[in-house]
Formats: sequence, C-alpha cells, structure tokens
Amino acid sequence: MQAYGFSRDQILRLAGNETTMGFSPLALQAAQEALASSNFYDEPHSEFLIKALEDHFSSEGLDISGLGMVVGTGMDSVIEHCLINFTNTNDSIVNLPPTFIYYDFAARRRGLEVINVNRELVDRQGLLGFEVSMDKILGALKPNTKMVFLCSPNNPDGSIIELDFIEHLAQKLLEKNIIFFVDHAYIEFCSRANYDARQIIHKFPNMIIGYTFSKAYALAGFRVGYGLMHKELKDKYLSLNTPFLCSRPSLAAAQTALKDQAHLQKILDNNNRNRPLLMKGLQDLGFKVYESYSNFVLTEHPTKSANELVEHLMSRGIIVRAIKTVNPKTARITVGTDLELARLLAELKVFC
Repeated sequence: MQAYGFSRDQILRLAGNETTMGFSPLALQAAQEALASSNFYDEPHSEFLIKALEDHFSSEGLDISGLGMVVGTGMDSVIEHCLINFTNTNDSIVNLPPTFIYYDFAARRRGLEVINVNRELVDRQGLLGFEVSMDKILGALKPNTKMVFLCSPNNPDGSIIELDFIEHLAQKLLEKNIIFFVDHAYIEFCSRANYDARQIIHKFPNMIIGYTFSKAYALAGFRVGYGLMHKELKDKYLSLNTPFLCSRPSLAAAQTALKDQAHLQKILDNNNRNRPLLMKGLQDLGFKVYESYSNFVLTEHPTKSANELVEHLMSRGIIVRAIKTVNPKTARITVGTDLELARLLAELKVFC
C-alpha cells in the first residue's frame, strides 16, 4: 500500500476476516499487566485459560464432564497437532473445498493424502452458496482415512451446516473410527443454538471442535485458539503436544476478553447490522453475493475479475482478498464498521 501513498492509519483492512472494531479494552489492560511477568512461562498447557473456558461453557449450559480442552497458537496449531497425534504419514484426510486452505496445507506437509470432496454451488433465491453432500463424503472414505474436516461457517463463503447434518455425519464417522474435526472459528457470528456442535459432542468421542479468539473476540494478533474434545482424545493430544505455546500477554488477553461479554456483544451487533447492508449494497451495484453467516461476504462482479477489484480498492486504500479457489471473479470482504462500510460502498460504486 505504500506504493499508493497511504499511511498505516489510512488503510482500511477488509481482507483477513478480522474484527475492525478492535478488542476489549479490558483485554488490553490484562495483556499489559502480564508483560511484567513475561520473563516466566505461563502454565505448560494454558490451564488457567482452560479453566476460564470450562467455566464459560458451563455458564452457557454445556455439561463439560468427560470433555477436555486444549489451547494453541491460533486454531492453526490445534489443527496441526491433531494431524500429528491422530494420523500417520500413510493415512488420508477428507477435505471439502472451497474451504479453509490450512487443512490441505498442514496435511500435505505431514505427508498425508488429501481427498477432496468439492462443495456444490447452489442458488438460494438470488444468494449463492455452497452445500456439502453426505453421500459424496461417505463415498470418498478410504480404509486409511483418519480425519474429516468440516468448516462451519465456512471460509471463504460464509455458508453454514445444519446441526442435524453434522450429527448424522459424526455418527457415520464414529462407526468407521474416523476423527471428525469441526471448525467453528466463526460460530459466534451466527445462532449458536442452531449450529454449534458442542451441543452434541458428548455423543461422539471421535469429534473435535476448533474455536478461536481471532475473530469475534478480535484477538487475531494474539494468536489464541482452542479445541474441545473428549478427555481420552485430549490425553492422546497432549502426549505429543509442545508445552508453553502461547505467551502470557496472549493468554491474559484471551481470558479477560472471554469475560467481557458486553464488548463481544457490541462486535456481534455491529456485524449483524452491517453484514446485510454490505450484501444488499453489493447486490444493488450488480454484484453476485454469497449468503454469509460470518463476518465477511464473498462476492463476484458479473464481468470484471477479482484482481481488477482488488487493484481498484488498493489504489483507494482499501484491502480485500481475491479468492481464486472459487473462481477468478470472487473476492472476500470483511464486514466493517458503519464508516468503513460507507467508504467501501462509495469506492465500489466508482468501480462499477
């Protein structure tokens, strides 16, 4: 962006699915206070944050008996450690593209075979979206398949998977002794009561649910993710897991952000207000829009490429991301604040 003459504070970053409103001021204070003791490690496996998470989940009605949690440097490290602990190099995993690319990247780095079962593009009354096929997933499984990854809400399109589907698939995979990783990085942005797999995890000792503080809690730069699983899986996970993965300031920020539910609600309210406005604004300008249950919107111009869109917005100090794993025209845009949305739509109008 320096080539266009913009300073850091002039740049509008709408490419990384980050929360532009910023994180809890209380979390910032906690992180600053933790700096003073950062010459020491925190607990080996982030036990204080795990206790806070267990208390939080319990307060929301989850029976945590028989369950365990693990913490990592972002959800990426939880994914990677699952692959290290639960697969061997001659195994395979099932991936459902277009989706979060790290499943494929981490699996291939481990030497695993990646079986891709492509999502199916559908049109729901003018909004595009992707669906997954139960039959295709089950038909793709091999004797050496050890894990299936499902992202919901999905990145990069924001589509959601119904809880009944997740439960049915979990049962089928349990019968085949296959671990089912459900990625809920964006679950706070939709109705958790209808879609969060934690409601059914007690039934499935093969299920791991990944969560993160990077998105709704706005702590992307602190790099804190966590996984929920049965205690037997947690024990195996920790048997080969590296201790001291997160810094003291990061853990302090996460623990405090978890308690500051008022700030979280401000972030969710902003997203609930501006996501439909962004979708409608794009449609009014002639863009095709993908239905989203997250804090971003996938879109495509009917005639111009995503690269053209990205270049135009960059020249105006706005960063969005081209998503070529869908098609050459698709771009992903983070939902911003009221002022950021107005600035974005004004520049998109110029582009069109």
